[in-house]
Amino acid sequence: MSTTAKYQGWIHSGFFSGLQKLSVPLSGLLVTMILAKRALTKEEMGVWAMFMTITSIIELIRQGLVKTSLIKFINHSLPEEEKYVLSAALFINAFITIVTAILMFIFTPYIATLLKAPELKSMLYILQAGMLIMIPFSHFEWLMYGKMQFKGLFWTYLFRQGATLLFVFLVYLFEKKVSLNMLVIIYDACLLIGVIVSYRFVRPFLKSGLAITKEWVLKLLSFGKYVFASGLSTLVFRTADQMMLSPLLGTTVFNASQNIAMRFVNLSDLPSQTLGDILFPKSSSREASSNPSMIKYYYEKTVGASLCFVLPLVLFVLLFPKLIIIVLAGPEYYDAIPYLQLISVTCIYLAFLKQYGVIMDSTGKPNLNLMAITFIAIIHVSFTYFFIKYFHFLGAGYALLCSHTVGFLLTQYLLNKLYNINFLNCFKYAFQFYPEFYKIIISKLPWRKR
Repeated sequence: MSTTAKYQGWIHSGFFSGLQKLSVPLSGLLVTMILAKRALTKEEMGVWAMFMTITSIIELIRQGLVKTSLIKFINHSLPEEEKYVLSAALFINAFITIVTAILMFIFTPYIATLLKAPELKSMLYILQAGMLIMIPFSHFEWLMYGKMQFKGLFWTYLFRQGATLLFVFLVYLFEKKVSLNMLVIIYDACLLIGVIVSYRFVRPFLKSGLAITKEWVLKLLSFGKYVFASGLSTLVFRTADQMMLSPLLGTTVFNASQNIAMRFVNLSDLPSQTLGDILFPKSSSREASSNPSMIKYYYEKTVGASLCFVLPLVLFVLLFPKLIIIVLAGPEYYDAIPYLQLISVTCIYLAFLKQYGVIMDSTGKPNLNLMAITFIAIIHVSFTYFFIKYFHFLGAGYALLCSHTVGFLLTQYLLNKLYNINFLNCFKYAFQFYPEFYKIIISKLPWRKR
């Protein structure tokens, strides 16, 4: 079998999934450049970074309870059961979103005070409209993941993120400054654009209508409870350092510098996200989930493919951090340079950690994923508090690196015991991918087909 044919299915899926994943951090990077260089003060940038962290927290809560269950049962159930899966997922999605919105509305003043960011109060109230729009947007998005409609996901995010970038640029162009409240209005409006675009791609799967049953709601909740709990731990793991900086250091300035560094490093997470979206439906299938050797192959190959992109990017960050900060934000953000270098190393660990969660959830072991991520989250919170107290802003980077190291060791031990996975094979596959990708690219060149 030729190299091209061997990876054809993954390449086709990965192409559109990768483009979709790229559109999010890339547009976010460009928006950040406009805001950091021209439109917002450093303190305002810190507030905006905290707002985006809060929206990611909301999304993680909703995803943990619904997304994984929907994808799992869509790929595991019979065709005639599909309408029950989709209806139950929509019901749970709407319920958890509305409850979260009510709690956010009640506690918004306290959140703004705790984070020492009074501007957050009005921003979070404006977000309430966006949370209602999130219900259809996320339902359509997760359905496209379940059906592996990555082309639809690409166009949805291209329009949503492209509109965000366009609106921010136009407001800055005419006003020379963008208010924080206007940024939230743009966020809400672009969510609505995403709903309109995504509906075109999921419409064929919605023809059967709603059929909410207690049986299927309980089925999804039963599976989703572990994933939801894992999502809460992941939430703590991902956001502890971001949410603890301003309360511990008394200013949002460091959140701004942290946000600049994270925006660039998030690009290195794209391969893991893209391949994870492809891996989950594949490893959720009846054939793969009960075959340890197939799971071993999928994991090692997927992480290897991620590493072949991550390793060069990490090397670039370590060698040229000042150049990155200059391009993104300017000299005012030089304090982000050592932090950027520290957290870039964690990208290597993330390639392994992300696919661990995918494998555990897809093979029916979400309880193991929950225990591991909860332990890592507790360790991370402890490290974050200690290191920020003693090393200030740079302490957040030390905490992230140490907790990722602990997480890597723990999860690789479990994977080796369960599936005989050897993390060294991932590096072997990573270096094997370079000549294979070269052959694929060469074979696609137009003059080679003559």
